[in-house]
Amino acid sequence: MISTRHSSKESSPTSGQDAEAEVDEEDQLEQLEVDNEFDRDSALGGMSYPSSTMSATSSIFDHIVENGRTYHRFKEGKYMLPNDALEQSRLDYQHRLYTQVNNGNLCISPIKENTRNVLDIGTGTGIWAIEFGLEHPGTRVLGVDLSPIQPAYTPPNVTFEICDIEDEWSFSQKFDFIHMRAMITCFKDPRAVFAAALEALEPGGYFEVRDPILPFMFLTPPPEGSALKSWGEKLIEAASRTGRDWGAAVRWAEMLRDLGFINVTERREAIALSPWPKGRQNKEYSILLQHDVLNMLEPVSMALFTRVLGWEPQRVRDFLELVKHDVRDTKLHAYSEGVHVYGQKPV
Repeated sequence: MISTRHSSKESSPTSGQDAEAEVDEEDQLEQLEVDNEFDRDSALGGMSYPSSTMSATSSIFDHIVENGRTYHRFKEGKYMLPNDALEQSRLDYQHRLYTQVNNGNLCISPIKENTRNVLDIGTGTGIWAIEFGLEHPGTRVLGVDLSPIQPAYTPPNVTFEICDIEDEWSFSQKFDFIHMRAMITCFKDPRAVFAAALEALEPGGYFEVRDPILPFMFLTPPPEGSALKSWGEKLIEAASRTGRDWGAAVRWAEMLRDLGFINVTERREAIALSPWPKGRQNKEYSILLQHDVLNMLEPVSMALFTRVLGWEPQRVRDFLELVKHDVRDTKLHAYSEGVHVYGQKPV
């Protein structure tokens, strides 16, 4: 992780007001320094890029096929990313990346040890819900998603449901903790989802969300005609045409405060897309992230570019080869910034 900075905007339950706080961009990236003497073999000391071959234990029960990928049938077309075995493997890998960057922790919210009911929104393969359930055997964990790609065999305290979280919530119980991550591509009205989460929490319960800030950023200006820069611009444009703001994660903390959450805490993370920054840990995290990004480009782009921008599939693939070249280029100082936020429901 290139740099991490905590910005806590807290209020007491008695005051009911959150103090205004700002995230200083320079502070966030103060450790981000180009390694002009970078030598891959010596600097990485035997580290290698992860294998692209990973197994998926889940099966897909119902799907549609488009451009060689499968997508969810329930609420068809609402979610732009596929749900096939390749994507499931990527999601499981992404989970390991997120967990490692978070020092092995599954969340940052200061939840109580006796947490009883937990909701995982956009559970995907269910890997987070299952691991949380194993770590907290006395907690009931419910994972929800549009795609039925979760494993059939789970810990006894973990269950899954197929539902659209943008519909009216009808859960029979309140939750002590609601978790959500990598959902920036999903919602037309994230504020409504956050409001529903607040309503569904027990007093004193926590809501946590983690998302990338799109598009990717550059420490130094990219070269003219950069495919990576162009890809980011086209991605945001296409998402906007579908009524979704894929750059909205920068406003998550503000949104939570406006809705009435207290003790809102935000953490920013920045990781390079290739091992160009100084520092062994920065290089290690960049290698992990690069593997995820290279495998993410096609699934996040194909449906959006073909359905919305009207591109032919081969044009998308050819363009993404240029983008991948930029992602691997250590002379191009690109990085991904993410936001990790939690808030508490007043008692």
